[in-house]
Amino acid sequence: MAVTMRDVAERAGVSAITVSRVINGTGYVHEETQARVLAAIEAMRYVPNSLARSLRSQQTSTLALLVTDITNSFWTTVARGVEDEAAAQNYAIFLCNTDEDPAKEDRYLEMLTQRRVDGLLIGPTPDSASMLSRLHTLDIKFVLIDRAVDGIAADTVRSDSRGGAANITQHMLTTGHQRVAFIGGPLTTSTGRDRLNGYRAAHMAAGLAIDTELIKIGSYHRESGRELTSELLAAERRPTAIFAGNNQIALGVLDALVAARMHLPNDMAVISFDDLPGVDGYGPFMTAVIQPAYQIGRIATRLLLERIADARDEVEEIVLPTQLVIRRSCGCNAVPVV
Repeated sequence: MAVTMRDVAERAGVSAITVSRVINGTGYVHEETQARVLAAIEAMRYVPNSLARSLRSQQTSTLALLVTDITNSFWTTVARGVEDEAAAQNYAIFLCNTDEDPAKEDRYLEMLTQRRVDGLLIGPTPDSASMLSRLHTLDIKFVLIDRAVDGIAADTVRSDSRGGAANITQHMLTTGHQRVAFIGGPLTTSTGRDRLNGYRAAHMAAGLAIDTELIKIGSYHRESGRELTSELLAAERRPTAIFAGNNQIALGVLDALVAARMHLPNDMAVISFDDLPGVDGYGPFMTAVIQPAYQIGRIATRLLLERIADARDEVEEIVLPTQLVIRRSCGCNAVPVV
């Protein structure tokens, strides 16, 4: 038979209310009495009924993080920031991978509402607007990560995609490249639009016309990067550099260059939005725009917990700066890496 709070109270010689106060950290309990209660809990291996407590408080001390691609190192770093901040506030995390699929996102939402999570941290898919509207209707607290969604007023934490894309494109243009291709993600996402707009802004600032044949739009997946790079390589006038809209696209770019037996950066310079882990012992080699992914995760979790506690009324958007890290892949230090 499971040990109850009353059993612990009887062993410690106190009331059940006193045991409850010790467990929940509420009210004053004399140190000696607290020590007796804790000793009884340990001796009897009592496990508090968290479900009963959550039913009384209407909270479960759980949050959910919905990411679009758990294999992407950006999202794993965001998840670490979320978990660290949540753990510091005694919250647990459900991690859900949507694969940019609205139907999968909807299924997760149904499951999470049934589990009565206290709030959601969401990396939205390209078609999340209706789902987010439902969350508003249900009065479920949430914070958006990485992407804003048109028509949805919500706390959002993201990096400066437009500024980061403009900076890295400008770097390539100032080093002599005049045919820089761009392979981006869906324009139905704010990141897809912002990074393309940053690429365009850098060309306009340099007084260069934009060749639309150098712009390829697909998905934020490796396969898309490989296919669209192959299209660029098959063109009559190839680019001299390729800007990948995220690190998964960048991996696909590298796949296509290897298949074409082209060397990086001598045959083709490559740059990326988001860092790329070292590959096969080369170490970090990709010139990239680095997002503060860990900080994004922690700040977003902090905002969500404030929203759950009704500590804020106004919607807040936090845009964090990116960092341009110059390595070998752009050709500034022309050492072949592929």
